[in-house]
Amino acid sequence: MVSGPPRARDRSARLALAFPHLVWLTLWSVLVVIAALAAWILALVLGRVPQALHRFMAAFVRAVTHLTAFFFLVGRQFPGFVGAERSYPVALTISAPAPQRRLGVLVRLLLAVPAFLLASAFFGVSLVVGVLLWFAALVTGRVPRGLRDLGVVSLRYQAQASAYALLLTSRYPDSTPALRAPHPPAPDLPSPVGA
Repeated sequence: MVSGPPRARDRSARLALAFPHLVWLTLWSVLVVIAALAAWILALVLGRVPQALHRFMAAFVRAVTHLTAFFFLVGRQFPGFVGAERSYPVALTISAPAPQRRLGVLVRLLLAVPAFLLASAFFGVSLVVGVLLWFAALVTGRVPRGLRDLGVVSLRYQAQASAYALLLTSRYPDSTPALRAPHPPAPDLPSPVGA
């Protein structure tokens, strides 16, 4: 389903519609904290996060991203409660569990502090974008694409920071504003003969 601009009656009910999700995500977050602690210990021992814990925490990150997109008018569609992959127009793909260096796992929260600081700034951007989108949609009846894209970039970084802190990936969050996937790297050129 393609997401279009929010209608005037949609905007006024977003907070009321989001309330059950907020309660659900608050309860779910308690379990995610416990799962994250278990994942951290198991990743130190095994060198990777077990599949079941990874899937549980990844669904939580997706659910939070979907609700935030809905609430800040970046996404129009009402989000589901389970954070299913490819279930929302603002898609969030989290790779399958992969081996991680134990030292990186050990100091992950310390390494994540700068990412959390930037994610907090991006949340502020999301908040401003949400207010501006609401006024723009109220006045013009549509959402400006550039402002919506800024909201998507903000949500993407916040989700990457959460995934990094929860050991869902060892890749540090990327704040590149491009919405498209980067071009594949050029193939390595053969070295000159005799070099």
